[in-house]
Amino acid sequence: MALQSAAARWLVAWLPLGWNRWLLVWLALASITVALLVLLRTRWRSVSSWKKCALLSLWLHVLLAALATSVHLFSGAPGSGPDKTIRVAMLPAELPAEVQPQSTDEQKLPEWERPVDPPRMEPPELLLPEPPLESPVEAKEEPAPDVAYDETSPADPAPEPKTQETPAEPKPLPEPSAPPLIPEPADEAPREQVVAEQPADAAPPEEQSQTPNQDRVADAAPVTEQALPPQSQPPRPVPPPKYAARFSERRAEIVARRGGNAQTEQSVRSALAWLAAAQSPDGGWRAAQFGAGQERAAVLGQDRAGVGAKADTAMTGLALLAFLGSGNTHLQGPYAEHVARGLEFLAVRQAADGSLAGDADRFSRMYCHSMAALAVCESYAVTADPRLRQIAAGALTYSIAAQHPSDGGWRYWPGLPGDTSQLGWQLMALGSGELAGLDVPPVTWTRAERFLRSVTRGSAGGLACYRPDSRPTTSMTAEGLFCRQLLADRLGATVDDPAYGEAASTVLRELPGGGQVNLYYWYYATLALCREQDRSPAARAAWQRWNDALVRTLLDKQRPDGSWPVDTVWGRCGGQVYTTSLAALCLEVYYRYAPEEPETEIAGRRRWYAAPRR
Repeated sequence: MALQSAAARWLVAWLPLGWNRWLLVWLALASITVALLVLLRTRWRSVSSWKKCALLSLWLHVLLAALATSVHLFSGAPGSGPDKTIRVAMLPAELPAEVQPQSTDEQKLPEWERPVDPPRMEPPELLLPEPPLESPVEAKEEPAPDVAYDETSPADPAPEPKTQETPAEPKPLPEPSAPPLIPEPADEAPREQVVAEQPADAAPPEEQSQTPNQDRVADAAPVTEQALPPQSQPPRPVPPPKYAARFSERRAEIVARRGGNAQTEQSVRSALAWLAAAQSPDGGWRAAQFGAGQERAAVLGQDRAGVGAKADTAMTGLALLAFLGSGNTHLQGPYAEHVARGLEFLAVRQAADGSLAGDADRFSRMYCHSMAALAVCESYAVTADPRLRQIAAGALTYSIAAQHPSDGGWRYWPGLPGDTSQLGWQLMALGSGELAGLDVPPVTWTRAERFLRSVTRGSAGGLACYRPDSRPTTSMTAEGLFCRQLLADRLGATVDDPAYGEAASTVLRELPGGGQVNLYYWYYATLALCREQDRSPAARAAWQRWNDALVRTLLDKQRPDGSWPVDTVWGRCGGQVYTTSLAALCLEVYYRYAPEEPETEIAGRRRWYAAPRR
């Protein structure tokens, strides 16, 4: 202890030395070192090796101690010197105004799941050019029909009935970024002339006078079409074959052949009537007004209370898909006006980068965009209306830019590794855009296929999981099967038998009616199994078994007003518009995406695969 105290006092005494005194110390140490080396080679040559090592080790520690006490990394007092003082703020209150601390929710997320700014793209032109009139003279002589619509919300009291002599003026929509898709009414036209020249999707005059607010009544049935005279009938575009069954004159026959009946069609009509009544005055469907954002439990390990409350563009997209699936467009059908106002709602809310997410929260933004994009692209594919081209092209531009460049998927916001739940909506939107003539880079499909392979599981490759690091689930298996079908369609091929058999057997173990209602899972399983029913007798039996359980459960759960309750999986996130739209889409499956008939006998044979397109 005495030796240690003396050494400490010696170090303390020598620490404040100047550089000249330290030079003398190092010269002395160097001299001693040279002397030790000479002694080891001469007088101490016969000393044992371990004693030499011990002596050298002790002296080396002395040199290291001297080095540690003589080298200074910093000098001078704090704040002195020529350099500018660096100040570090430790409290949030001392941060500059433009720097905000991360929210608690974002701090819970891993680094790779925190939001990043999406890549900026050239903003698309959102103004919709007015389509040229076929005959300006005829347009002047034959004014547009006086079509009035009621803009009160379902919660508002019913307006006063309007008499036939004083037709109602519709309230103007918010200033849109494009010419309206709804024709302006002509007040100067006589009532008799208007009645004689009603378009095919207008109600007969006696129905208008008896039920002036029938589109606002929950249980009202759609009005009957009335044909125009041949000379004034506007030309209707021919939809792609994929959508042709919706508008077929033999639709009742198609429904009966593929598994539907008169009850399913009546259920769809009631659902569409409810959705028409639920439309807001601005043309959209408000998620929170019908129970969205009420989920209070943690979802996938994260507290997302209130998710879906601002998913208005997603609910508008789903409602529009339900109308489109039944043969209604903004140009024809008994709900043409509702579809037109819904498309106007989405057009006004599209961002400069093409996003259709609106004001949705970060967990539902990509769902909102993809569902709305699917509705816009499908409308454009069915009608070929040039006023929709820029909106659809901008939406696809955003989807393509939001795809993860490495794993090929989509998630809550651009830059995140993907998940299977987002994949289905994005592939459907991209596919509808391609059918409409919009360009989708081949690398986009290649990346999507890469992601689908990363989540494929099972001995035959028929199962799918939510993310590559998770386990397969029944709902993701159903969506994964439909995604494989979409990707196979582009190559003119089909899903191989073992993969389909493994997926179908897994889905059939969780039939509708056996547990909690999961319309999201039922939607994708219905799409996938219905389109495979012509594959083989076993596939048809699987579809019939699923379809029987689905129809029985949906008809039993439907309310008298035509809607479906929200006590379902994800129902309290999306609300009543979500559940009603998805249920209607399930019951429209018989004609919504009708498969194309094989062109030749060879193409119709089982296990035939077309050559890949070049």
